[in-house]
Order: sequence, then C-alpha cells, then structure tokens
Amino acid sequence: MKEPKEVDGIFQADNPMPPWWKMVWLISIIVSIGYVAYFHWYSDWPQDVAFEKEVAEHEAKFPTKQAIVATNDDGSNPYRDDAVAIKEGEGTYKQICSACHGPTAEGAVGPSLVDKDWIHGNTDKEVFHNIMKGIGPERQKLNRGGMPAWEGLGAEKVYAVMAWLATKNSTLVKAK
Repeated sequence: MKEPKEVDGIFQADNPMPPWWKMVWLISIIVSIGYVAYFHWYSDWPQDVAFEKEVAEHEAKFPTKQAIVATNDDGSNPYRDDAVAIKEGEGTYKQICSACHGPTAEGAVGPSLVDKDWIHGNTDKEVFHNIMKGIGPERQKLNRGGMPAWEGLGAEKVYAVMAWLATKNSTLVKAK
C-alpha cells in the first residue's frame, strides 16, 4: 500500500470508491443511454409533436378571440360596446398606458385622454393609428413629447383600450 500523499497539511490516501457508488454511476449511464435511444428512435412523442399537442391544449384551455383583420368601413372600433373587451382594455391601460397618461387617463407625461381636447384626432380610426404607429418628432404638437408605437400589442388589445377610453370620454367618436 502506498504512503498517503500530503498537500498543505491534508493527507490524501489513494482509497478506491465504494462498489455501490460505482454501481450507481454505471446504472445511471446505462439508463441515460436507454432513455435517449427510446425517446429519439422508438417513442411516438418527438419534440415537434409534443409542441403541437401543448399548443392545442393551451388553445383549448384559453380560447382566443378571432384576430381582427380589418375594422368597419368607417374605421370605427368593433369592440366599442363589448363589456369583456372594455374590462380587458382597462387592465391593459393600467398596465401599459398609465405610466404616461396617468392611472385615471387625466394625463401625466402624456396628454389627458378624458378631456375634450384631442391633439391628434378624436375618431377611432385616428386614435387607433396614433397608438399603433406612435407620435414621432415630425407629428408633435403643443410642445408635447412623442409616443412610442404600440404595434406589438396587437389590434385586439389596442381596440380594447380604446373601448375602455370611449366609456371615459364621450368625445372619442366612432367616425366623422
């Protein structure tokens, strides 16, 4: 038997690992190889099929409204009188828009949305365009700052916010 090796006052003996430890290590390697082989070549649950099943389950559990492709011919908000959309719009407003327009839409950094003055138009079509495309430096009026484009929210959420705003401000009209 070798003499224990000393490093920084710690003696290191050359003891072998216990046999049970070696068996656990060997079994885990064999099981992992079997696992990989089964799921890659013999399972009927490949990754793309699993993803499609999960998406189908999610859509069944959380049905979505049909995507809005176009508004009415006059550009009016299709969600204007939809109580569910108004409630969703209020939540979206409080989460995203209230940072600039204030929690009650009375204005903060951005202009008030509940008074009778609309800087960039008061029809559904104009307001929708302003929200989706934003207000860049070339369109700023009355020394008010710009607004970022919110196309990423999608038309449904924007229309829902506008439906909620229409309940707060009667000067937001359907069309001219």
